[in-house]
Amino acid sequence: MNYLAHLALAYPNAGLVVGNFIGDHVRNKDLPVFSTAIKAGVAMHRSIDSFTDKHAVTIALRQLLFSKHRHLARVLMDVFYDHFLAKHFDAYHDMPLSEFITKVQPILQKHESVLPHTAQRYLAGMVSQDWLAKYQTQKGIALILQKMAHRSGLTELADDAKSLAIHYDTLQEGFSRFYPDLQLYCDAFKNKAT
Repeated sequence: MNYLAHLALAYPNAGLVVGNFIGDHVRNKDLPVFSTAIKAGVAMHRSIDSFTDKHAVTIALRQLLFSKHRHLARVLMDVFYDHFLAKHFDAYHDMPLSEFITKVQPILQKHESVLPHTAQRYLAGMVSQDWLAKYQTQKGIALILQKMAHRSGLTELADDAKSLAIHYDTLQEGFSRFYPDLQLYCDAFKNKAT
């Protein structure tokens, strides 16, 4: 999953939100400086990624993308899943996406001083360019993939939003089967962590 799902599944626990946000920005050796709650959020982030990668629906959908995108199919699935979550946010969470954004971004900004430098830069861009809201549209996904291509040097990502349009109905149906399973998994994780 990409940033939106990680944040939504961790909310409203601030430590879990921050830990999920920085999960891709920290290594194990960096963890001792963080609070117990943030470390739990990093662990949650990693367990979400593992659960997602091993889920039968994700495996099948990645196969759909693999012949064209190879190793980038995994990255694309994370972004495409966030698109469907953003588009149908209030069907899975108890508020509209716009309200969620106004609640979750201040949590991250309040903890900005403890975020790794790379996560601080990402947060600044996410807020100033309204990336979480952009996930709602295919045009927004194309823009996000272009930015990811520029930042990562994986130039082929820049044009990969076309696969979202080509396989839209299949991907959306798969997301609707996968995400409730992930929510149940995260509920159990949060019950153990808190």
